[in-house]
Amino acid sequence: MDQTGRRVRIVGGVAGVAFVVIALVGFLLPGAPPKANEAAKIGSYFISKRGSILASDFLIGLAVTFFLIFVGSLRVHLGAANRDGVRPGAAVLAGGVAAVALLLAGVAVTNGLAFRAAAAGDANLNTALYDTSNALFFMSGFGFAAFFTGAALAGSATRALPSTLTTTAPLLALIQIVSAIGLFAKSGFLATGGAFTYISVLLSLGWVLAASVVLLRLGASAATSTGASPPAPAAGP
Repeated sequence: MDQTGRRVRIVGGVAGVAFVVIALVGFLLPGAPPKANEAAKIGSYFISKRGSILASDFLIGLAVTFFLIFVGSLRVHLGAANRDGVRPGAAVLAGGVAAVALLLAGVAVTNGLAFRAAAAGDANLNTALYDTSNALFFMSGFGFAAFFTGAALAGSATRALPSTLTTTAPLLALIQIVSAIGLFAKSGFLATGGAFTYISVLLSLGWVLAASVVLLRLGASAATSTGASPPAPAAGP
């Protein structure tokens, strides 16, 4: 492994760990949001939790920065394992970028609702903005599904990821697709504010954390091997 590849893996691993920690704090900071059938609670929630929600939005935006670095590093790692032009990690990169774009759009709508709109007291506007932000969050699941599917295919083709990660990635892709049922679920386990959202997020963060540890170990092991002392020169005649 060359020096650049080693550094890319280490940076990607550190970025992935940072993403998981910051995203988890940002996700849990505001507390449980109103459920899909609790429209009357939306305004009071965004007013009473205004500071926490705004801080959460900032943290999620920061976390996304680290996630993109992680995704790019993972793409490099997968590409280095297969240089025949197939580029097995392309779906990882494309899915990650698409998911992040939709996620940030949802966060922006949520931020606007908490920053000023909720205080205006227009219940219909609050409900519309809340539904829009959650729709964007659910739509991002399709991008994350592509990310995990790409990781499964690339990891299987190159053996650049442990089998545990390649076999669990398709399951996480399926979970992301199932979570999109929240687009039309009005109540229950899969709807906005339902428990399935927490399950999906926590399992996905767990996978990214495990992949980050793999990148860190590979980078560290390469550093150890390249840091070995060179053999002593042969004695002269």
